[in-house]
Amino acid sequence: MDQKDVDILGALDALGGKCSTEELSQKTGYPARTVRYRLQRMRDTQVLLPARAFTHERKMGLGETIVIVHTTPGSNPILEKMFEEISSIYYWSSTYGRYNGFAIYVLYSITTPSIPRRLAEVFQKEGLISDFYLFDLTDYEHKYGDFKYLDPILGWHYDWSDWHKKIKKTLKSKTNRINTQCDENPSILEFDTNDYGILRSLYDDAMVQQKDLARLFGLSETQVTKKIRRLESAGVIKGYGSYFSSISDVLGVNLYLEIEEPVARIMNNFYTHPYIGSIIMESRTRWGIRMGLPASDFPGFLQGLDLMQPYLKSCVFQINHTYTRDSSMHPYDLFNKDTHKWETPISDYLEIISDIMAESR
Repeated sequence: MDQKDVDILGALDALGGKCSTEELSQKTGYPARTVRYRLQRMRDTQVLLPARAFTHERKMGLGETIVIVHTTPGSNPILEKMFEEISSIYYWSSTYGRYNGFAIYVLYSITTPSIPRRLAEVFQKEGLISDFYLFDLTDYEHKYGDFKYLDPILGWHYDWSDWHKKIKKTLKSKTNRINTQCDENPSILEFDTNDYGILRSLYDDAMVQQKDLARLFGLSETQVTKKIRRLESAGVIKGYGSYFSSISDVLGVNLYLEIEEPVARIMNNFYTHPYIGSIIMESRTRWGIRMGLPASDFPGFLQGLDLMQPYLKSCVFQINHTYTRDSSMHPYDLFNKDTHKWETPISDYLEIISDIMAESR
């Protein structure tokens, strides 16, 4: 990679994964043929990963809870077997911090919101974990990066004292407005089976052609266009993004905050540093921040947290690594086309746990 590649990635992050080569050319000032060639080269080397739609599952009737568990000695292999078998668990990673064990992403039908807690309680009852923490994700948004701080050779570089100055200024402000598009009470949109099919396709590949979607679902291209626009305007499709692999060694930082007032003067600080990440919301006073940081950046970031600490009711700081996504499980597999409902059968999950525990004894 060189500076041109970095500039193209920065433009792609800002414009979204479905932007055209011509739009990227205008944004970067590089000829369209140069942009096209470099995009393809980054895809071939897997620096640039396929674009997909950012979907708002809760607006579709599907909730998500991050469950952080403190595991007991020797339980990790048993738990991972369970994660692989329980269809509601689609993603997990090893984690260290206040809780040492796993961070588990659990999907559930919003008609059965107790599933994540029930699973954690059963893991605890079986002696696999000693403690757990739940963060119920109601909304989220992508936090854009400032790619002028990304060197193609050295990676990200930033003087965190600049962030500290911004924090001090923000804490003295009187604003009550949070710089976010997150909604604490997202409404559920009515869907048909074709809507779910289109969403699944865009979730997997945002660049899929509408003519292909029309043929797949027996619709006209006009019908497909109308459906996509409806999903976008309702916020079910929150946008489109292209993922790219880090060009420098970073650690996954996950921060879960419960904030005393003034909430805005705390949360707005996490939009002012240059690093890519995401902001996740449970309620107005409970927030999460996810980002990747080089190890050398930790002191500067933590010193910023020190400035905000007097306003934090609680802070769960976790470092995640060794991410595992179950390739056999797709979030949209939980949707039953016959009943037109999301199905997360807790009785099946409890039976799986029981069987694996019997095998491990």
